[in-house]
Amino acid sequence: MLIRLKLALTRLDSHLFRTTRLLLLGWVILFLPLSGFSQSKEIRFWQFWPEKWIKPEIERFEKQTGIKVIVERLTWSDGLNKIIAALAADQAPDVIEIGSTWVVGFSEGGGLKPLEVDDLKARLNLWKPAEYQGKTYAVPWTLSTGALFYNKKLLDKAGVLDVPSDWNQLLDASRRISVLDERIYGYGLKTGAYSTWQKFLPFAWSNEAVLFDPNSNSATLDSPRFLQAVRYYQELKNSSLFDDNLAVRKAFQEGKIGFMVEEPGQIIKFQKESPELEFGVTSLPKSPHTQKSIAFGGGQMLAITKNTKNLDAANRFIRFLVRPDVTKSITSQVTTLFPSHKSAINDPFYQVEHPELLIFLETLKTASSPASHPKWIDIQEIFSEQLERVMYGLISVEDAMNQAKKDINEILLEPKANVIGDQGLEKDNLTYNLIKYLLIIGALLLLIWGGYYYYNLKYIQKLEKQVVTKKIKYSANTILFLLPWLLVFSVFSVFPIVYSFYLSFTQFKATAVASPKWIGLLNYLNLLSDKNFINSVYNSLIFVIGTVPVIMLLALVLSVILNQKLRFRTFYRVSYFMPVVTSVMVIATLFMELYAPAGFFNDLAGLMGFEDKHWLKDPSWSLPSIMFMNIWASFGFYTLMLLAGLQNIPLEYYEASKLDGASHLRQFFTITLPLLKPTLIVAALMDTILAFQVFGEIFIMTKGGPLRTTETSVYFLYETAFHKQKMGYGSAAAYYVFLVLILFTGGQFILYRYKGAFKNRNKITV
Repeated sequence: MLIRLKLALTRLDSHLFRTTRLLLLGWVILFLPLSGFSQSKEIRFWQFWPEKWIKPEIERFEKQTGIKVIVERLTWSDGLNKIIAALAADQAPDVIEIGSTWVVGFSEGGGLKPLEVDDLKARLNLWKPAEYQGKTYAVPWTLSTGALFYNKKLLDKAGVLDVPSDWNQLLDASRRISVLDERIYGYGLKTGAYSTWQKFLPFAWSNEAVLFDPNSNSATLDSPRFLQAVRYYQELKNSSLFDDNLAVRKAFQEGKIGFMVEEPGQIIKFQKESPELEFGVTSLPKSPHTQKSIAFGGGQMLAITKNTKNLDAANRFIRFLVRPDVTKSITSQVTTLFPSHKSAINDPFYQVEHPELLIFLETLKTASSPASHPKWIDIQEIFSEQLERVMYGLISVEDAMNQAKKDINEILLEPKANVIGDQGLEKDNLTYNLIKYLLIIGALLLLIWGGYYYYNLKYIQKLEKQVVTKKIKYSANTILFLLPWLLVFSVFSVFPIVYSFYLSFTQFKATAVASPKWIGLLNYLNLLSDKNFINSVYNSLIFVIGTVPVIMLLALVLSVILNQKLRFRTFYRVSYFMPVVTSVMVIATLFMELYAPAGFFNDLAGLMGFEDKHWLKDPSWSLPSIMFMNIWASFGFYTLMLLAGLQNIPLEYYEASKLDGASHLRQFFTITLPLLKPTLIVAALMDTILAFQVFGEIFIMTKGGPLRTTETSVYFLYETAFHKQKMGYGSAAAYYVFLVLILFTGGQFILYRYKGAFKNRNKITV
């Protein structure tokens, strides 16, 4: 009976299997053509606008063409990294919105498709950033530029009757305003990762000078006109607030700055948030030598990625978006950006509703942008650093520009040689050479030390196995239950580690079509002569040495105090722990306010009779300022960690020592500290690792500046791998960082963990 039942069930299963297979085959035959048709009429679009602003125009395009558009919004904080990752994984969308300075970097190596848009060039502004090597890789979509904002009240107080129209008038007016009060500035001179070069180049362009000549492929920073612009900028700085974009903007809004170059979107913001602020907007002052005024122009561009399978549909979509009516319906939601179409200036929205914006549209007609070059990030980085050194009075204008010219020419004239390495190591710099040799010696010592301990550990384990033999046996069920975790761990942890190690021996650009090129140890060798990397390691070491001992000392003292019977003890414990659970972004933003020129710390310094300091913009104080913030935000966690260790110490020890007449100080050094040592060592190791990997504070507060004084090793490899797209070089830097962490933490852990075993190796009996 059972046999017949099994046969019946088998036949039923077979019948069901055949039926299911036929149904699946029929579904494929019926719907596959439709799915393929649908796929050919579907494109993906990544952009930065709010959905409610762009959705009506997307729906209009879909209705007119029958092409489905899948839209995903990016954020400015991680949009660039997301696009790079998508291009590297061949998962990029069909159309992307990118910044004008990103185009060449993405197009080099085939990341973007060249476009046939000659018919659009006469209608749209600012094509220069979209072109590279005679081809066009993007279409200008929404643009912006800057104009000169001025404070009417400060001009009246300083006796400035007319708004400055040239450099000399601006310099004179700024000087007269700056002497009104010690916290009043004539000009707001912006600096930072992008602001330094963006805010200066209009002065050079207006003076008929350029950073480098794309025709001769040579830097021209030593030309008389360029040096003239730098000297003027240096004079202007003497009566200026030299700070990042947000700080200058805030100071102007508070009525503390006479002039600044700003974007159009701030007009409405100032009118709403500061109605008492009386300000005006005018064109940038002209160079007295050329009588020209050329502003910086940039914005968002539309490009088609290498991954598109619907080139025609993507082209139609781009042409639809750059239509003046479509672009205006989006940009009218915010007055920061304008349509790239030249006819936008005649639109009633600007002529009637917002005439204050016409000055920016007029400026866009003559606005310029840097010459396209795939290594523009390296070029502007070199120039910005030398210009900042001039602004801080560390070097003369001529010496700074000559050094910048030399470094930039190395990139322009020998691009292949500079794909991997950066600037060479200064041979006369003792600190950089010392760290370089320490890295080499450290690697050798680590290998010798590891081999020695491995030999000893094997010897000890062999002796221990003769005393106790214990085998762990895993059943099939155990392996089965562990398998999901092992798979996830292998895919998301093991594979990235192995693959990044492979990339460290290659030259690889994530957005390029070409596969990684094997170059052996060249990345590692170049890092040892890269002064920027050596400087980042040095900054990380200073950060660790300056924060970890202080945090451990504070945590130890406070944990001992909080372990006593105090009133409101729970309140104190929670209060010290609050910064730990607070976001790094919130803490960094708070301290940026405290460190501002008119912030709390300068107010406190004034009460104590000290001079004001520009904490985050002073090369001598920028890193210590971030270290102080890190100490304040971190010691609460280790306080509670050590407090837990203290509460595990038996009270009998203290009672017995008290009977013997031991004082509290004696108890601390003979009972508390020795028994707390394991917890203290773990806490110190954890803080060392976290301090060496500091990134969020640097990214938010200083971007590695000023003059790379806060550029740590983790921030260096982030900038190298994701911003400059040198994935192989960044991977090699990551493994050097790993080596330093091993030297700092791994060695200490091994010493502490096994020193007892090594001391007693001869006491083991078989």
